[in-house]
Amino acid sequence: MDRHKKKGAGALGRPQKNGNVSGAAARSAAARRRALAARRRRARALRRRRILALLIMGFCLILLAVGLFFGVRGILKIAGQEGEISKENALSSECEAYRPVVEKLADNYDMGEYVDLILAVMMQESSGKLVDVMQSSECKFNERYPREPNGITDTEYSLQCGIQELRDNLQQAGCSGPEDLDRIKIALQAYNFGSDYLNYLSREGQTQWTEENAQAFAKYASKEKKRGEDDPYRENAGPWDYGDQYYPEHVLRYYQ
Repeated sequence: MDRHKKKGAGALGRPQKNGNVSGAAARSAAARRRALAARRRRARALRRRRILALLIMGFCLILLAVGLFFGVRGILKIAGQEGEISKENALSSECEAYRPVVEKLADNYDMGEYVDLILAVMMQESSGKLVDVMQSSECKFNERYPREPNGITDTEYSLQCGIQELRDNLQQAGCSGPEDLDRIKIALQAYNFGSDYLNYLSREGQTQWTEENAQAFAKYASKEKKRGEDDPYRENAGPWDYGDQYYPEHVLRYYQ
């Protein structure tokens, strides 16, 4: 009987050992499945992050391309506009053709540093296309020809008179050099109005050219006569029937 009990006890003990092994195997398999699932989740998350990064990068590249496109277009447009403005305000070929003569005469009258200003005045007055290129027939330095519009019939003499008139105005305005635009504006307006404009500024205690004082002088000089609404000079030269009240601005657009 004791042998049977021991045998039975041994027989019952073996199934219990197999159950423990099966439980451990199941737990190990479950752990592997969980680890595999975790790796798959990490792999999916990594793929999503990579896809998102690629999408963001692609979006940024598109934005950069669009920005560069419109930026280049803007630059080209501005450059084109500047080129058009520069071309529009350039001296005519006729004026440029006079540069050597102007340089020679300017040196004779100590105006060598104002050659570009002289050419700008010529451009405004005649574009270099009239015999009286400086429209200086009515100035005080004309002693050979009638003092009336286009009275001078010698181009070089027109230049001589115009350069002397401009020099005289620059001196009276107290101009310190070719970059002293405030004084140059006064001298230019006097070139157009005559030296009475300088006397007017002195009398009024004004030291700068302004559109307002140019129009005030023109009003006085014209005896308050206004240009008519249909007068082509009204818009471009001012409301009063005397000279060009915007003359300095008109000349300086050619002064570079």
